[in-house]
Parts: sequence; C-alpha cells; structure tokens
Amino acid sequence: MSQGVSKNQNKWIIGGIVIAVAIIGMSLLTLNENTVYFYTPDEAVAKARSLQGQEIKVGGMVKGGTVNWEPENLMLSFTLSDYGMHDITVSHKGTPPDMFKEDQGVVVEGKIGPDGKTFVSRRLMVKHSEEYKAPDQMHSVDKELLEKSIFKK
Repeated sequence: MSQGVSKNQNKWIIGGIVIAVAIIGMSLLTLNENTVYFYTPDEAVAKARSLQGQEIKVGGMVKGGTVNWEPENLMLSFTLSDYGMHDITVSHKGTPPDMFKEDQGVVVEGKIGPDGKTFVSRRLMVKHSEEYKAPDQMHSVDKELLEKSIFKK
C-alpha cells in the first residue's frame, strides 16, 4: 500500500512542476513582448545599414527649434537627438500626442533610412515625467466641488 501512496504523491509533484514551469514560461514570454527597447540616435545611425527595412524604435529628445507641424496634411517633422554626435530627422504622418513638444523625450517606431539620418515614423510616443507637482493658483483644485464629492466622509 505504501507504493500506491508514493505513486499518487509523485503524480501531484510532477503535475505541480509542470504547472509551475508553464506559468514561469508564460510570464517570461509576456515580459519579452512588453519590454520596450529602443536605440539611441547614435546607435541607430551606427547600425543603420543592418537595420534597413526593419521596424525599430528610436528614443531621444526633440531638438528645440526643429519642429515643423503642418496641420492641413497632418505632417510632422522634427530632429531627434541624444545630444551626441548624430541627429535623426523624423517624418511622422498623423496628429502628435498632446504632450508632444520641443526638448521633450520621445520614442518613435518605424523605419530608418539607409544613411541613418532620416526616419519615417508610424508611431510616436511621448516620454513623460514621473514628477508630481502640487497644483498652483492657475491649476488649483475646485475646493467646493471636492467638498461635495461622494468620496468625502
């Protein structure tokens, strides 16, 4: 009888190991899919020939004084920089995000030109600050509305 209990325990142990491996494997796959890796402008220019034709992400700062927005045909162009040796001229079709502005961090997704100096973006993402700022007088909280709030005890 002791062998029957041992076999039953082995089945549970093996089953638990299989489930744990499956959960760990799925977690790692999900993590890889959601990891956003991007090249800096210097890296993208250096690897431009090998990255030719591939969808890549390049991240950097929108260089001040380089933004050209044409709302009538939804064309946006700007220079992406990491303030190193190389800058990339980005062309993007579509409305820029609300937080898009000069000297702001962005990540663009698209294809780099063969020389590494141009980039055609199909997606533009703004990197925002995680810094909290208390409201000032201009952007103050409506205290009357807050006092009427259903969340107030």
